[in-house]
Amino acid sequence: MLSDKIRQERQKKGLSQSELARRSGHAVSTIHGIENGDNQNPSFRTVCDIAKVLGIPLDELYQDMLDER
Repeated sequence: MLSDKIRQERQKKGLSQSELARRSGHAVSTIHGIENGDNQNPSFRTVCDIAKVLGIPLDELYQDMLDER
């Protein structure tokens, strides 16, 4: 799942939700919502920004999003 992948990668990098939010340019509530499943349909721009910060290929995250459906 996208939420699990983002959480796992964030934790591997030793980033808090606040730091990921700051680096990606999105609100902490956005990161929290994605990770806990409240936001199951984040915008493409948000996913791109998070992927860039985490160093995850976008196609890997995109595939996770498709697998959820």
